[in-house]
Amino acid sequence: MSSGSKKGVQKYHFWLLFFFLIFGFTFSMIVWTVKNAINTPVYEDKSFLSSYHNVDEDFNKMMAENQRFNQTYDVKVQINEKTIGMELKDAFLGQRSLEKQSTNQNMLKVGENTLAITIVNKNTQKPVSDANLTFQITRAIVDKYDIDLDKFTYKNGVYKTTAKINKVGNWDVQGVIRVAKDVGYFYIKTNTPREKSSHE
Repeated sequence: MSSGSKKGVQKYHFWLLFFFLIFGFTFSMIVWTVKNAINTPVYEDKSFLSSYHNVDEDFNKMMAENQRFNQTYDVKVQINEKTIGMELKDAFLGQRSLEKQSTNQNMLKVGENTLAITIVNKNTQKPVSDANLTFQITRAIVDKYDIDLDKFTYKNGVYKTTAKINKVGNWDVQGVIRVAKDVGYFYIKTNTPREKSSHE
């Protein structure tokens, strides 16, 4: 066999080996991706304390219910030292937009947090004492830190409960208030601020 033929065979073997290496690497990456996808826990989005599918199907109905609720009732939600109304706008903002557009930052703290809610009927100007309140403090993507708040005390026109938070970071506070057949929704994105060190 001539030297030219030997070089041709060696070149062929080199490209064949190169092809198998690329194929093997690509296949191993596919297997790795599938394996990691299977092992990753699935988080079900529960915005507005409902399943994603229900919110997707009934979103317009929920917004109409919320509008009617706000026309009938004046609701004040106090989280620690800050008081706001039945807000929803944070639900439509991404995390980056929140820092510029949301006024609900730093409302929570590590440790004990107080949630106090007043509901007044706009027609009678009397406090509502028979409301059903369900709130939740949760972190995006993972649900293992969820804090369910459905045991409120009622005294002097105020529904009150507490929540203990052990982790610094971003949190969503969402709630549903029912008065007879009327339903109102609450959703804000806030955070527990990072404590400044003595060197800052």
